[in-house]
Formats: sequence, structure tokens, C-alpha cells
Amino acid sequence: MGNIAGLLISPIAFILLYLFLKFRFPKEGHELLVKSFLWGCLIAFPVILADLIAHYFVIDGARSIRRMITYSFIIVAFVGEVSKFLPLRFSLATKSRFNNPSDGILFSVAIALGLSVVYSIYYIYFSAKSGLDPAYFLSIGPMNAVFGIIMGFFLGLGKLRKNLFIDSMTGLGATILFHGIYRFILLSKDITLFWLFALGSVFIASILIYKSRKITAELN
Repeated sequence: MGNIAGLLISPIAFILLYLFLKFRFPKEGHELLVKSFLWGCLIAFPVILADLIAHYFVIDGARSIRRMITYSFIIVAFVGEVSKFLPLRFSLATKSRFNNPSDGILFSVAIALGLSVVYSIYYIYFSAKSGLDPAYFLSIGPMNAVFGIIMGFFLGLGKLRKNLFIDSMTGLGATILFHGIYRFILLSKDITLFWLFALGSVFIASILIYKSRKITAELN
């Protein structure tokens, strides 16, 4: 039952997001949001491949500090965030509909949720052999959404300020750092530290959402 609940987190979150936007902005098309979600589903496959390679060479899991750092920051964080960054930066950010931090957050979160849907299915299948980590499995969708907020804010800010390279690199670097810390903490199985980190990340994401809405209000 817990596995099913975990699998439903990301798709339900995306459906609610889509329905909210349809209700809030009924005259606008939301095809780009759906495209973002599908991009997320697609980029899950290189992320899964990287994880399979890490498992094959036995550099995943909490076997040593060096392997934990390598797996958390390079295999999981770097590969995962770069995979999300590429379609956001070179496909979605080139569209006229992508104008400010609020747009960046919206499309980045959609990508993150799409990736989480496919990766969660893979994780359940793979973990049938190695054991399911409930804290990781249940937090994949929410935490990826948080990282999506951070990345999307900076890419949207860069598009608005005509400073896309520096701001996008800032967003990418921040999300790699946050994602790596998140995975490392879970590998260390320090649940108290995990909750502190998760709450802190949500707090930062909330500030960025507030700032993005303030910027949007000023533009209008």
C-alpha cells in the first residue's frame, strides 16, 4: 500500500497543478506544461542508466564515505540535475511563454514531477532486490519538486534579466549541491538531519516562490 501511495505522489501533484492552472487561467493554453512533464518522463531514462551503471560498479549505497559522496553528488545529483537542466534551458526557456521566474518554476517543477514518476517505478522494481528505503521513495517527488523550484527560479530570472548564462549556472550549481546533500543524508540514514534539511529546503523554495510572485506582480 505504501508503494502505491508513493507512486501516486508525483502524477497527482502534476494533475492538481494542471487543473489549478486551467481554472486560474482558463484562456491560456497549457501545452508547454504538458510538454515539460513529458520531457521529465523522457530524461528519467539516462538518470536510470547512470544508477544502473553505479550499481554494476558497486559505487552505490553506504559502503564508504568516498563512495557515498561519489554516488550522491555525481551519479545522482549531477546526472539528475543536468538531465533536467538541458530541456529546461535549451528547449523551454527559448519559448516566448517562458518570461520570468514564475514561468521557470512552473515548467521546472513539471519536468521534475515527470522524472519522478518514471524513476519511482524503476526504484520499486530495482529495490525488490536491494530493499526499499521508505524515506527516499516517499520523498523523491516532493524533493525533486523543491529542487525544480530552485532551478526554475534562477533560469526564469536569467531570462528576465537577459543574463541567462550566469543565472542558469547558479541555479544548476545550487540544485546539484542541494540534491547531493539530500541523497548523502539519506544514505547515512540520519532521519533527524533529513527532516531538518527537507524543512530548510522547503523554506528556501517558499521564499523563491514568494519572490517570483512579487516579480510577476511588478511586471504586471
